[in-house]
Amino acid sequence: MVKQKFHLILFLVAFTLISFTANNKGNTIYFKGKVTCNGEGIEGVAVTDGVSVVLTDKNGKYSFSGKPDTRFVYISKPSGYKISVKKSVPQFYFELPPDKKKHIVNFPLEKISGDDARHGFVVWADPQVKTEKEVLLAKEVANDLINLLGNYPPDIQFHGLGCGDIIGDNPVLFDRIKDILEPTEIPFYQSMGNHDMLYNNRSNYLAPGVYQSHFGPDYYSFNRGEIHYVVLNNVFYIGRDYFYIGYLTEKQLSWLENDLSAVKEGSTIVLTMHIPTALDEQDLNQFSYSAIAQATTNKMALYKILEPYNTHIITGHLHMNNNLEIASNIFEHNISAVCGAWWQGDYAEDGTPKGYAVFEVNGSELQWYYKSFGYDREYQFRAYKAGENVEQPEYITANVWNWDSEWKVYWYENGKRIGEMEAYSGTDPETVKAYSDKESLDYKWISARKTQHMFRAKPKSLSAKITIEVIDRFGHSYKKTLQ
Repeated sequence: MVKQKFHLILFLVAFTLISFTANNKGNTIYFKGKVTCNGEGIEGVAVTDGVSVVLTDKNGKYSFSGKPDTRFVYISKPSGYKISVKKSVPQFYFELPPDKKKHIVNFPLEKISGDDARHGFVVWADPQVKTEKEVLLAKEVANDLINLLGNYPPDIQFHGLGCGDIIGDNPVLFDRIKDILEPTEIPFYQSMGNHDMLYNNRSNYLAPGVYQSHFGPDYYSFNRGEIHYVVLNNVFYIGRDYFYIGYLTEKQLSWLENDLSAVKEGSTIVLTMHIPTALDEQDLNQFSYSAIAQATTNKMALYKILEPYNTHIITGHLHMNNNLEIASNIFEHNISAVCGAWWQGDYAEDGTPKGYAVFEVNGSELQWYYKSFGYDREYQFRAYKAGENVEQPEYITANVWNWDSEWKVYWYENGKRIGEMEAYSGTDPETVKAYSDKESLDYKWISARKTQHMFRAKPKSLSAKITIEVIDRFGHSYKKTLQ
């Protein structure tokens, strides 16, 4: 009897193992292929399904297994190479056909001429077009970008980074945005915003679907020169109406650890996503529930992963300019909106002109500036004479929208430098004026809001000739004399 029970237990254990193996085998798909240039394999290229990350061997070959619900296999484009681009979208990914157990996916690359250690990129945040009329307004900003790129020498190649809210809840316009970006002749690596997601589903799982059908994976990486670029999706749909939070899933964080495992410590990382990681110093010290859709709730987990690197985090979402030094090796650039205040005027609500950011890369070092639509790069602040700012009637004031703690804001009377202007929290007078007539606005709630990049000084003489000088962190000087 005991012997029979023992045999029965062995049979059940064996049956369980066989069933487990069979089920696992049925729930596994296999990927293999090659990354090549002119038919020759490229070694060390990262290939991923959004979970695993493997490197190609000396012959450019790779193979690994994944789950049957995998939508994409894609590469992290290596430095020194370029990939095909369709209507501004880089084709670094392959969408898998359904109902196949084995997939052979090859990635052909083209060697660039010269060295890409020096290059540039532009950042478009929140075009957020809802109508064809707004698409045409966005096209004007794209034309401004084309003119800017024409001022750079041809050996400085650019790409674009999109910080999300490509459209304003109107997926039909995804193709129109591609149409207006295509003439820039640069690849645009997009990220997903809350207005790009597919909502009214029961969970976050399906939210990226419509974005993915136009731009591929919603998190990925690529390399250019000495910089490793990462794009993440931190818009998490909570399965109710239009509600979302700023949150990075464990799947993305685990993938990011795998992705960065092949990146040398001390390297420079540029990480793009839609929602900021942090709003200010207070948000870094203690997260508030009131900011649950404005900042990233599990930001500390991200910072921990980024500890070995020098990282620039680039975000959008808030339609304002804000620079925040999170740690000695992590700097966040929250970029104002291409659309300004939802295409209702020339300024975002903090007074930043509608426009985009420009970054210039030399090796592992970055410099940057904000490019206002319709102005040259020298336009970096707006200034007001005493009496022009009703909030500060006795002061000269200035709005320095791309300010950070390394900038200096000086004022002069009759050619003599008096000192640094004082930072204060206030609204921009021109923006107050622009959005005071609510009847002329499509969205009545738009108004000027307070910002921390306002500056003031009380002149000794109202009849004196006043000049304001702003010096950015790179030593570039910008001056304006108040007449």
